[in-house]
Amino acid sequence: MNSSTRQLPRFIPTLTEVVDPASLNSTARQTKPDVDALIDRVQQQVQPIFERRLQEEFERMVRHQVSKQWSDISAKLKFEMELFVRQAVIDALGSQNTPERTK
Repeated sequence: MNSSTRQLPRFIPTLTEVVDPASLNSTARQTKPDVDALIDRVQQQVQPIFERRLQEEFERMVRHQVSKQWSDISAKLKFEMELFVRQAVIDALGSQNTPERTK
């Protein structure tokens, strides 16, 4: 059976209702989304992402600051330790070279 010999259905649906265009405008106005509700919903969805990124940036900033200060403190303490060791060696050698007092 080819398409040219197909029989058409006995009833073909047609649009018989007359639509008043003024009624469409009022329906459209009623179906407008609540902008504030949409904003709240989007903010709720975005909030966890925002908080995660904020936490990541905070941790990165803390690591950077600690690393910078750690380097400065490490250099300062190394210098102080070298002075301490030098002074301890000088004091030890100085006490060996001075005669002990007799009691």
